[in-house]
Amino acid sequence: MGRFFIKNKFFIVVIFTILGCSNKDDLFTMNSYIHDFYVSKAYYIDQEKKVEPIELLEVNFIQNEEKFNNKISDGQWIKSKNGEHNINSIVDDSSYATVYLYRNIKVSRPQKAHFLLSISDGAKIFANENLIAAHYGNNFNGEEKIIPFELKKGDNHIVIKAINKDWDWKIRCKILSKKEGQAVISERNKSQEFNEFLSMKIKPAHYKHTYNPRVGTFPRLVLDKPGLARELLGGSYSIKVRWFNTDVKEVFYPKLEGRYGFYAEISGSNGTILKRGGTLFFLENNWMVWNNKLEVLPEYFPISNISKDIWEEHNKAIKSYMGHVTLKSILFQEKSILLLSFLHEMAKNNYKSDKKLTPLIHNGDYHAQIKQVILGKENAYPKLQPPEKVLLKSGPLKDIQRLYQKINPEFIKNLRMICNDWIEDQGSPFDMVLAQDGKILFHDAFGEDNYGDFTINTPSEIASITKLFTGVLFAQFVDQNIIGIDDPVGKYLPDFPLKGPQAVTLRHCFTHTSGLDGHGLFDGVHNPWLENTLFQTIKNDTVGTRYAYNGMGFDLAGKVMEVVSGKSIFRLFHEYLYSPLGMKNTYHTWDLGYSVHSTAYDLSILAQMVLNQGTYDGKKYFSKNTYEKILPKDLKQYFPNITYFNDWDRGRPMGIGTTIQEWKVKDEETGEDRYMLSKNVIGHGSATSSQLRIDLDNNIIITQTRRKGKSRFGPNFEKLYKHIDNYLVRGVN
Repeated sequence: MGRFFIKNKFFIVVIFTILGCSNKDDLFTMNSYIHDFYVSKAYYIDQEKKVEPIELLEVNFIQNEEKFNNKISDGQWIKSKNGEHNINSIVDDSSYATVYLYRNIKVSRPQKAHFLLSISDGAKIFANENLIAAHYGNNFNGEEKIIPFELKKGDNHIVIKAINKDWDWKIRCKILSKKEGQAVISERNKSQEFNEFLSMKIKPAHYKHTYNPRVGTFPRLVLDKPGLARELLGGSYSIKVRWFNTDVKEVFYPKLEGRYGFYAEISGSNGTILKRGGTLFFLENNWMVWNNKLEVLPEYFPISNISKDIWEEHNKAIKSYMGHVTLKSILFQEKSILLLSFLHEMAKNNYKSDKKLTPLIHNGDYHAQIKQVILGKENAYPKLQPPEKVLLKSGPLKDIQRLYQKINPEFIKNLRMICNDWIEDQGSPFDMVLAQDGKILFHDAFGEDNYGDFTINTPSEIASITKLFTGVLFAQFVDQNIIGIDDPVGKYLPDFPLKGPQAVTLRHCFTHTSGLDGHGLFDGVHNPWLENTLFQTIKNDTVGTRYAYNGMGFDLAGKVMEVVSGKSIFRLFHEYLYSPLGMKNTYHTWDLGYSVHSTAYDLSILAQMVLNQGTYDGKKYFSKNTYEKILPKDLKQYFPNITYFNDWDRGRPMGIGTTIQEWKVKDEETGEDRYMLSKNVIGHGSATSSQLRIDLDNNIIITQTRRKGKSRFGPNFEKLYKHIDNYLVRGVN
């Protein structure tokens, strides 16, 4: 295939061909995906040795790997589907494996080009037998890695060494011309600059004791990047500020020591309005910083292989240095001011320790109330009622482990053996609950790490299972007719419109169809006016038209819940889920798309409440009607033009925090595909490989919490899952 370029009135013909291609008609053109690769057999690393996945990039499985080509035996050509190559489709067991992918490109003249690479786990790229880039990490569903390189006249030998540590093994690779590559880089630079613009902070103008001014006068507030502000606000801007005291009363000067909050509007000459909120702590005029000696000794935590013995040996140096750092932090960092404000109000009101009383929760309450004042929404919404007491239709989870083990000794023995073998196979420590029909059949913890033994009461990060928690909390607002699933966000937060292509609904927020991207951006839900920032990232053609997995939609839904309740979203979690359900080892203060720390038992309580269609232990959290609303559904019925980035998400039913978690395997006897447990398993996945799975057909709950999955997670979890499926569902011993 040829392409013509006009330059200096001459025609230059650039010809691209593929050597050794299995399909001679499928010719490569610049600025498009590579459609075929010649792929080697899979090479495996010895799993008996303790190795890190990154070592797969360093091991030379074949001599002169940069010269790999289609003349080497034990390889095959694979074609892409929409530019995507699924390497697992040709490799049965790919854990801790490496393959080499080959492609030849022929051009008529030397030229600069760029690889645009998306891959799971990592790769090395060779061009004309030279290593031009190495990448470790999964960016397949993220931003492509762009790699400049030189094409020489004639044949160009391309080899990609691709590694896989677990699960998906995919690659997409475009080759861009110099012009197209530079356009991508330029667009990314503009996007980065825009994100920095949206992330601008507003702060007191005086450089000393930045966030600890003295009583008497409010400081002038300025932006931390004024040059960038002028550039993107049309050349000039003005700042209008309103101040509030600790009782959320608007004031004009700080009279007393304590917390004060502000709401600021930055208006650009181009019509753009940025909104910011923040907290300052005002000190009495006679407080002197140099009179304070502070020593701080943080609790030991494992980092960079530093042992606890080293930590304890040098605790005097740690205390002195961290005291200096902490004092400076309190004086000069915005987030540290929240601690002073919190402690001041705890003393002022004589509050006792409580899980709901933290610096972040207290500050969240404060700014939610300020927002109600700014928007004129005080007492505008019905109060969210606590879970309603009902006749005992469903009691708490009942522990029948002893009786069940007595009746089913082989099943429990083998289940425990699988868990222990998992730990021996370099598995991360975990705890686990298996329950059926409201009865706990198995509950234990396995393994240890740098923190010590993992116990059934050890909370650990459950990552994106947090999204399910957020959806279940939201269900209570839906059930009490305070917020509707298909309400536009603009009904509650006027930065968003009520109609049109940028009218995001709450359903959009929970189903990854809001047009938003990322997790925890722009300070996440702790940004008092997050919605103002997020609206400016929404494009006209993205809402309801593309599925992009993210956490920002959940944070936006959290801001809606805050404004209608006047409470921090994290207080709401404690008051309406964790406390009434008795989730004693669960805490949560940072984000709504991730960051809950919990245990398998606490997860099983929440899972059982969902399985009971909204009731648990004599309390109703939401009705059966609302339960049906939050279950996963085909998004096409709501968003017929929706597009997806990958096969895993395409057509997958999505609910309000819940997703389908079905698992198909080939039946060992028939060879046909079948579901393990049932096709109606819901829950949510997790970056730490923690698990929350609810089999709606068989009333089975499987929960696990762990800090990370590690390399052999997939095969071990499948073995565990099959054992449970065989015994509890298929009746196979």
